[in-house]
Amino acid sequence: MKNLKKVLSLVLALAMALSLMTVAFAADAGDYGDYDDITYNEAVDVMTAIGVFNGVGDGTNFDPDGTLTREQAAKIITYMLLGQEQADTLTTVVAPYSDVAATRWSAGAIAYCTNAGIIAGTGAGTFEPTRAVTGLEFAKMLLVALGYNADQEGLEGSAWAINAASLGVAAGLSENLTAVTLSGALTREEAAQMAFNTEKAVMVNYSTKTEVTTGDGTV
Repeated sequence: MKNLKKVLSLVLALAMALSLMTVAFAADAGDYGDYDDITYNEAVDVMTAIGVFNGVGDGTNFDPDGTLTREQAAKIITYMLLGQEQADTLTTVVAPYSDVAATRWSAGAIAYCTNAGIIAGTGAGTFEPTRAVTGLEFAKMLLVALGYNADQEGLEGSAWAINAASLGVAAGLSENLTAVTLSGALTREEAAQMAFNTEKAVMVNYSTKTEVTTGDGTV
């Protein structure tokens, strides 16, 4: 988590500095041919400037309404944690899931996020890399990246979605998202806004972990 804290500090400083230089700043993401279609401009501006998000295809468009896939979400998380240059060097010699070959472009990121407890498979050893990621799934990934313990915070098991929604809202991950439904498929610009909100969120560090068992046996 030290790397993430360092990256987040640099990103926030960059965002604050760039907010004072609107003309120079706008030239980055403003190069997208569909920039006028973007609603969350500040988020896309910053996430593009620091290399967390890129254009689609040949990079000339951002495709704000395009849906984000599970493997793309994993790649974005590694960019946020490690920086683009280091994240792009991630590889794996073993297929992390039966439907993710070791040679797949996203395999390194998926393996890294799986080992870090940020993502999990969908059952029977599969990951479904091209399936659209939901807002709740992305919120869970971002929360764990921020330091939340998935097991202790109930981000695993049958109640993970409710807990991810509650913690995500409390942490400010859905801030400024006026039309997003966390349970639905996430668009690229909504994901950029959530990632931007995460850059501004407070890192979580547990000084101690205490389990309390209530009278009915609940831990």
